[in-house]
Amino acid sequence: MQLKDYLLAEGLTQAEFGQRLTPAVSQGKVNHWLHGTRRVSLAEALQIEEVTQGKVTVKDLSGMYVVRTKQLEVAHG
Repeated sequence: MQLKDYLLAEGLTQAEFGQRLTPAVSQGKVNHWLHGTRRVSLAEALQIEEVTQGKVTVKDLSGMYVVRTKQLEVAHG
């Protein structure tokens, strides 16, 4: 499941989700993740998978960045 879909399904804001992580992350950082402009670290990805009870996996999170990177390559390449 994509992180944006999880947030919608759970009725969470980006800020609320960021507060569930330890250490907490800002709404802005969650927004960057959702738009593919900043990578989710491995430590963050593992924690997100745990916080979401496996609904959002490390693989789901890595795919967010790969898709965005390919879009940029097509647009600029």
